[in-house]
Amino acid sequence: MRKTILLMLFFTFLLVTAGQAQYGIQRSIRNKVRRDAREHAVKEEEKAKAEAEDEAMEKADKELDKAAEAAEPGLEKAEEAEEQAEEATIYGIGKYNEFAEGYEADVESKDPADYKKYRFNSAVVTYDVNGSEEGTKTLYIDMGGYKVAEYREVQHKKSKEKTASIMIGADVIGIDFDDKSATKVHNPLAYALANPDRDWEETAENILEHTGFKKTGQETILGRECDLWQHGKMKIWVWDGLTLKSVYGRDVETATNVQIDKGVPQDVFEVPEGFEYEEINAGDMFPEISEDDAKAAFDEDEDRDEFLDEIENMTYSEYKVIALEEDPGLSDQEIKQSYLYLRQEAKRRHRIEE
Repeated sequence: MRKTILLMLFFTFLLVTAGQAQYGIQRSIRNKVRRDAREHAVKEEEKAKAEAEDEAMEKADKELDKAAEAAEPGLEKAEEAEEQAEEATIYGIGKYNEFAEGYEADVESKDPADYKKYRFNSAVVTYDVNGSEEGTKTLYIDMGGYKVAEYREVQHKKSKEKTASIMIGADVIGIDFDDKSATKVHNPLAYALANPDRDWEETAENILEHTGFKKTGQETILGRECDLWQHGKMKIWVWDGLTLKSVYGRDVETATNVQIDKGVPQDVFEVPEGFEYEEINAGDMFPEISEDDAKAAFDEDEDRDEFLDEIENMTYSEYKVIALEEDPGLSDQEIKQSYLYLRQEAKRRHRIEE
C-alpha cells in the first residue's frame, strides 16, 4: 500500500513538473511571437507611412509641374535678364578695377584744401552733454575742416567713458582711452565729396532735408544766430556750418564756449603713444576682382547637375533620410519644401533643352 502511494506521488510530481516546464516553454514562445508581431507591425506601419508620404509628394510634385510649365515664359525672361546682369556686372567690374587701380595714389595726392568745409580756418567748441549720458564734448577743427577731432568724456549709469573720433581728410581714427586702442579706416564717401568748389553749407542743408529735417526759424546761442532745423522731436541749431545745440529725445548737447580762429593744439589729431593701433588703408577698401571670378560666379556648377540627377530619381522617403543625416533639426515642412523645389529645378532642365 505504502509503495503504491509513493508511486502515485512520484508520478504526480513528474506531471506537475512537466506541466510547468511545458507552460514555461509555451509562454516563451507566445512572448516571442508577440514581440515579432509588434516589430512586424511597426515596420509595416513605417513602410505604409513612407509609401503614403511618397505618394503624396509625387502628387504634389505633379501639381507643381503644371504651375511650373505655366510659369516657364516668365522664367525664361528672368534668365535673359540674368544674362544681361552678368554682362553688366563684368562691365562694371572692369570699370571698378580701373577706379581701384589708382585710387590709393589719388587719395594721397588729394589737396587738403579740397576738404575745406568752413569759412573759418580753425575752431574749438565745448559742449555740455545731458540725458542718457552726462559729461562734456569738445570739437576741434583745423585747416578749414581738413582736420576734425571730437573728444567725449561722459558718465553712464555705472561707468565713465572717454573716446575720440578723428578725421583727417578721408581717414577716420576711432580711439578708446579705456582699452588704449585705436583703429584707422578710410571713408571713400568723404574722399568723393572733397571738392574745392563745393558749397558745404548747401550740401549739409540738402542732407538735412533729405533725412526729413525742415528749417523752422532762427534762434540765438552764445550770441550767434542759428538756423533751427527740426524733424519730429529732433532739433538742431546750426551756425556757419557748426552745430551749437542738438536735441535727440532726452539727449541734449549744448555749446558752452566757441573759439574761432584762435589756433588748435595739434596733438588732438594724434593717437597717444603706447595705444594698440590697427590701420585699414584706402587700397584695402577695394580688393581686386577679376572678370574670371565674376564669370565663375554665374557659371552653373557641374556638381549641382549631378546632384539634381540624383534628386530626379529619388523618392521623398530616401531624400528625407539624407536630409536628416545632414541636419537632424530640419522639420518635415522644411524637408518637403526643399525636396519639391529641387525636383522642380531638376525637371526644368529638360524643359529648357526641349
